[in-house]
Amino acid sequence: MSRKDLATKTKAYLEKYRVQDLINEQAVVLFILESPHVQEVKHGYPVAGSSGVEMAKFIYGPATELPLGRLVKHKSEYIKQYPNLDKFALLNVAPAPMQSSAIETELSVEEQQVVEVLEKLRVNYDANQHRKPEWNIVKKILLSNFRQRLVSACQNCSELEYIVPCGRLAARYLSLIDAKKDIIKEKQVIDGIPHPAFNQWSRADSMFNLKEVLAKLN
Repeated sequence: MSRKDLATKTKAYLEKYRVQDLINEQAVVLFILESPHVQEVKHGYPVAGSSGVEMAKFIYGPATELPLGRLVKHKSEYIKQYPNLDKFALLNVAPAPMQSSAIETELSVEEQQVVEVLEKLRVNYDANQHRKPEWNIVKKILLSNFRQRLVSACQNCSELEYIVPCGRLAARYLSLIDAKKDIIKEKQVIDGIPHPAFNQWSRADSMFNLKEVLAKLN
């Protein structure tokens, strides 16, 4: 596949398998996650699976059994039981899965090639540039897509104060989009928050800053 074709196919893949961000206009806290997985693709919104349950448990208590994505998506149904759902927004760095295991339908040859690069980028998230040109092509498109959606979220959420990258990839990609020159710079970034997978939010010592932010919502 030529570089031009790779760019075209990457944009097409990100659009075809896109999972919509959940952006509330009244949001005060924006959580940035990595990418959709099986449950997110199935339901069509971020953190729809076990990671979302972990987030909801941290925010609303250990008895919570529903994922945060579902609560925020259907906030009018749940907000009496779970207050401040309208104060949260959820956004993935990658709008489409970065792992082939997240997609249960059969991928085309071109789509599989794109996902193979995304899988490499997911593991090698810390580098500014990569030795393989095709990695840089896909990463540039991914960063541009992420930046556009993040800027749009900041513009649409007039009360937004905090951006919370969850996990190392989210934190790294946030640092790579050169956000210091626009509306994003006006927000406070809460650093050191792990990805919510594998019960990390219940064990991490770095969650104190997020607890302080959540306390201010009440």
